[in-house]
Order: sequence, then structure tokens, then C-alpha cells
Amino acid sequence: MILWTFQPASILEEIERTGTFRCDPDRSFNLTKENSLKGMYAWLMDQMEKRIGPRPDGVSYPVWAWHTWDFERRCPDPDSGAFLESREPKAALTLDLPEDRLVLTDFDAWQLVMNGNYVSDLISSEADFERTLSWLEGLPEEDLRKETELSWQRIFDTEPYDSDFFTRGRYVQATFWEIRKEYIREINYL
Repeated sequence: MILWTFQPASILEEIERTGTFRCDPDRSFNLTKENSLKGMYAWLMDQMEKRIGPRPDGVSYPVWAWHTWDFERRCPDPDSGAFLESREPKAALTLDLPEDRLVLTDFDAWQLVMNGNYVSDLISSEADFERTLSWLEGLPEEDLRKETELSWQRIFDTEPYDSDFFTRGRYVQATFWEIRKEYIREINYL
């Protein structure tokens, strides 16, 4: 499956030397900032292990790439405001991974998971939204927590859907354990 990822250009030396690149948590903004997302990443890694098998020895966190950008199978614009600025040179890598070695998730739904929020099912009207909100607000705290965590499974539904009240599949990301040299199809230095 063709994917696109933006990585520090320096990882290419590591791939040339070792044949693989694995996420270095010390270089990841989301894993080193004060309000780290390690807990949510741990949840995602559990889900990945259920879907694609255990992580290889030495893998701490997954690698991220793009599958879909604005409802299209294409490489994102590296200058998009969606990406963190980097002080070091970057490379855009086009990868080709076996489908059984990656997990696809809806990017917008993942944002809800990272913030510990409920991920709703399809909402086609304001009335649907109000019903869902009322139901959630009426739950005891422990039930709300359980329902919220159950709802996170919806991030794996990437089938495109777009309405005034709900969007899914506009941005689809892929997570996998490592970039292997043989996965790289194209390199563009940015």
C-alpha cells in the first residue's frame, strides 16, 4: 500500500546503515512535550498489536504516515499548516508497505482520542447530535468513561463520509512499526 511520510532527512543515514528506521521518542514532539501523549499512544499500540501482531524487539512507538489527504490518495502538501515546523531538514518519503503490516485510522477521530473525548458514530442531523450529547451527559461518570473508550474503536473506520454534521475519511493516517529500506519508493528532500 502506498503511503507518504515526512521525516527528518537524517533518518536516511540510519536506514542506509541498519536497513530500518524506528520511532525515536526523544525526537518526537508528541512524546517529549509537557503534556505527553504516551498514554494514548499506548492504547493505539495495543490496538495495533491486536490487528497486525506484536511489535518487533526494540520498537518503542509506531511510525506515522499518510494514506489519504483531503479525500484523495495523494501526498499531503508539506507546507500545510497541519505539520509541525522542524528545525532540521526533512524528507518526504513515498513508501510501499504490505497491508498486513499497517493500521489505518481516521485522523480527525484520532484527535478526539488524543484528547480523551467520545468518538461519535455517523451524525446526519442536528437532532442526532443533540440526542448523542444528551445521552452522554446523562451517563454516570464511570459509564461515560467506558462508553468513551469503547467509542475509540471508531477511529479504525476510514470509509469516506461527509455531511454538514459529520466527516470521516477526509484524512487517513497509517501507523506501523518501522520503515524498512525495501519500503522506500521515492525520496524528496524538502
